[in-house]
Amino acid sequence: MAECCPFGEGASAVCGASRVARLPTVNHHASCWAFFVGAMMSRLHLVVGLALLVPGSAWAGDSDFFAGLDMSGGLASGSSSTTDGGAAFAGGGVVGNVRFDGTVGIGGHVGYRFDPSWSAFVSYEHIRGGVSWDASFPLYGVTSDFDGDATSNVVLANLAHDWALSDTTTIGANAGLGLSINSLSGIVETDRGTGLFLSDVEDHTHLSPAARLGVGLQHKIAPNVVLGLNAAVSYVGGFETGDTRSGNLGVTAITPYKIDDVWRGSLGASLKVAF
Repeated sequence: MAECCPFGEGASAVCGASRVARLPTVNHHASCWAFFVGAMMSRLHLVVGLALLVPGSAWAGDSDFFAGLDMSGGLASGSSSTTDGGAAFAGGGVVGNVRFDGTVGIGGHVGYRFDPSWSAFVSYEHIRGGVSWDASFPLYGVTSDFDGDATSNVVLANLAHDWALSDTTTIGANAGLGLSINSLSGIVETDRGTGLFLSDVEDHTHLSPAARLGVGLQHKIAPNVVLGLNAAVSYVGGFETGDTRSGNLGVTAITPYKIDDVWRGSLGASLKVAF
């Protein structure tokens, strides 16, 4: 049986085959994440090494242009107003118990510092985590469970303000607005009573407004390199499935299942280089 990696092509087609087919890929997914994070850390070390070789009279807080890498972990929450999800003949599924697993975010930013206190930057973050929910069908008195992956690719325009604690340390706050490209993939439906596979629900990508508020502590570790620790609350909007299911009844049209108003709290680290 083919295994899939969350970063490989066609991953959702393989991972979404069935609940049974997805279980053996858990360790494989974990190893892929470990490989990816390891590669990112290697690049962080390279950036630090190069930065230490670049001469500069000011640190990253004082130079005009800067760029950095960001990593974060967090928790997400959402709800659903769907009361007519699924196939029409089933009478409409009422969605409840929306749950997100822990999320991992990896991204970067580039920006410009106007003065020692104010700066602006554009950020990108790829956020991924598991998601599940259930849908009850009152017409037949049955409940289905759904499980899959939620992914957000968030692009924000941000404004930041810093306050100096010393010559090498600052605290800051930032706010950003932008867009999030949200995807549900590998969604598998199973019967609550028996645990049997019922269907694969079509993947779907949805565009939503996004916003972020953050605070952080930054410390100069070299003349033009700053290490940061930060906490943030972000809004990434909504997710929804596609409009077909493939399974015990063949390929049938459905009303998409929707997840509304997803919020994420996160803790992270960043490495910023001025040039």
